[in-house]
Amino acid sequence: MNENKRLEAFRKAVLDESRAKAQAITDSAQSEADEYLKELTDEETASFARQRSDIERNIARQAQREAAGQELAAKRAVLSYREELIASVFEKAERKLKEKAGSAEHEKYVFDCLKRISADYEGESGVAVLSPAHMSLAGRIKSEFGYDCKEDRSLTLGGVMVRFDKLGVLIDNSVNSALEKARADFAKNNKGITV
Repeated sequence: MNENKRLEAFRKAVLDESRAKAQAITDSAQSEADEYLKELTDEETASFARQRSDIERNIARQAQREAAGQELAAKRAVLSYREELIASVFEKAERKLKEKAGSAEHEKYVFDCLKRISADYEGESGVAVLSPAHMSLAGRIKSEFGYDCKEDRSLTLGGVMVRFDKLGVLIDNSVNSALEKARADFAKNNKGITV
């Protein structure tokens, strides 16, 4: 909650500054126009009034564009900071998962996944896709489940995927996919700041 307040304060400060700049531009133009108006004749005053109206419209448009640009920049800064916070949370989680990937507990996880998949797709021939660190399990997997094994270097956190090519099915129990899904769900469900 403290981070949300800081981000809101940052956003408000950027917006206030852009509005103040826009007001300063408008005030300066108004002051110049008033000084010039004192020196004009009636015909010149009418012409100047038209010019002044055009100038005021242009200044208002410019101020609106600048304010919109500042607001967009503030929103981008808030979103960027939010993404950095989410990334730092999930980097820590990823480090811990990498440490666990080589454990006996993780090997049990792989075999539990394969037992469930094998029960659901009994009699189907499949290909177990493993991380490089778990290719040593290929012989056991082949003898216990009948699945051929392939290595996938992108599975840095372990887990297993099983492809049933004849059925056009891929069962993804990789830790990498689970972590990415958790990150996406976290970002979606914890917006925290409405921008």
